[in-house]
Amino acid sequence: MNSEIYRALMEEYRLRREQNSRIESERENEVFSAHPDIEKLCRERHRWILGGIDGILNGRDGGDLEKLMDDRNREIGDRLAACGYPRDYLAPVFQCPDCRDTGYVGDVIRRECACFVRRAREMEENRQEKTAFSSASFDHFDYSVFPDEKLEGRDITQRKYMKTVVSACRTFADGYPRDKRNLILQGNTGLGKTYLLKCVEKALSDRGFETVYVTAYRLLDDLRNAYFRPGSRDTEGFFGCDLLIVDDLGMEPLFDNITVELLLNVLNERTLREKGVAVSTNLSLNNLKERYTERFFSRLMDRRIAMCIPFYGTDLRLK
Repeated sequence: MNSEIYRALMEEYRLRREQNSRIESERENEVFSAHPDIEKLCRERHRWILGGIDGILNGRDGGDLEKLMDDRNREIGDRLAACGYPRDYLAPVFQCPDCRDTGYVGDVIRRECACFVRRAREMEENRQEKTAFSSASFDHFDYSVFPDEKLEGRDITQRKYMKTVVSACRTFADGYPRDKRNLILQGNTGLGKTYLLKCVEKALSDRGFETVYVTAYRLLDDLRNAYFRPGSRDTEGFFGCDLLIVDDLGMEPLFDNITVELLLNVLNERTLREKGVAVSTNLSLNNLKERYTERFFSRLMDRRIAMCIPFYGTDLRLK
């Protein structure tokens, strides 16, 4: 594993544990201030734990303590539920139940947790992607990679058409957010959509704008985690950055009553803040509307603020 990634990953897990601790403290303060009887039960449980540990270290049987703890945990859960809280509201907070956000599992032989390995792989892929697109810019755009052959059914070559596409994307970046706020790059895979999103990102960053680039899959994953486990992900950047760049919209899983609602919430909030989104998708416009509903489609494609650019031609990855 790359040493830089390892250090960054260990810091990420440390910050995650700090965030977990803050959430636990906030929940305790919230419950204890309103329900002193629950606080009393929790304090007694804590004293029992300390006493039980001391007893075990001194050779006493901990069997009775285990039963007492089960009964007390059940009692605390019942009181929380009666007060309108989830039964596990005061339980330890962590994203990964296996390593409890330490990154490692195993008492005798420590090994990297599956979540740690998965996150390391993601970071390595992101590093490679940044390297691959590090030179992406409108000034360095290489038109020679596109076939100088006429597009099927059109009296223009793919190379010449891409000059028009690049010009349109550059116009968007130069005029943002005064002229248009949403950019939709639509077409089949391998036609240069991601590269052009990176060009837009660089152009806006050079002008001092804050941009966030994320794949649709990662965006949904972070939004779902933040929704079901509050505090587990920092998603404010998706709402507050100057331009949110979402690559491969349509490749994320479609969960009933979750995917569309979460993405629509981001789009609505950004619209209210007068901030835009730049999106690439392999879906046709009809499929976009069908997958994400008319409400989402109309907000994304609003002609007053949106520029939609279709891509045509041969998949460059096959050449």
